[in-house]
Amino acid sequence: MPGKNDKKEPEKIDMTQKAYMAIRQMLFYNEIQSGQKIKYKDLASRIGVSMTPVIQALKWLEFTNIVRHEANKGYYVNEISIREVEEIYDTRLMLEVSLVPKIIRNMDEEGLQALNLAVENYKKAVADDNYYKRIMTDMTFHMTLAALSHCTIQIKMLQGLFDVLMLRYSQNLVFLSVTDTSLPEHAKIFESLDNRDEAALEASVRYHVGTVRSHIIKGMKRLVVETKEFL
Repeated sequence: MPGKNDKKEPEKIDMTQKAYMAIRQMLFYNEIQSGQKIKYKDLASRIGVSMTPVIQALKWLEFTNIVRHEANKGYYVNEISIREVEEIYDTRLMLEVSLVPKIIRNMDEEGLQALNLAVENYKKAVADDNYYKRIMTDMTFHMTLAALSHCTIQIKMLQGLFDVLMLRYSQNLVFLSVTDTSLPEHAKIFESLDNRDEAALEASVRYHVGTVRSHIIKGMKRLVVETKEFL
């Protein structure tokens, strides 16, 4: 027989999901800063849930290295690390390039249209000068391209890397991203795929991710130096 708690369990999961998505949004828009201690009560009140879903959501974020838990102190947003960003982009490069042969092999007209839409959405975000929308549509472009490979595990790994970038480094990505070069580089990737040119697609992906990596890392190092000089 169904127990009394059967109806409560989905509601509990829904509240945790609500808290998780709300905290993700706050992190993305830098409403919660790197290194900041997370106040459960304030978050619970702001989101409109009890503290239990907030703590459960923070445990999910701890698993993906977005936040950390310190015994008898609570949860903190992990600090910015240039080394971590370097590793993320190096791993992205390895993953995205490795998917190229299967992307070419599995691509169909529907997939090509989906990627074309991703290119157009990114172009619109740039034209609108919408910084946060720009980095979101950039991620969508890369995830749409990766999805054409049908490699589930690698796609999940890539999404995990983007999660860390978006939730801990979105402010850096907003101010340091390279709009001028990314637009034509996205177009070149699409053109290579449309031509079914595996070598050109691999070269285009490698060049694009490598260029973005170099620009972001140089910019972050410059910001660190400027911050130290200011202090």
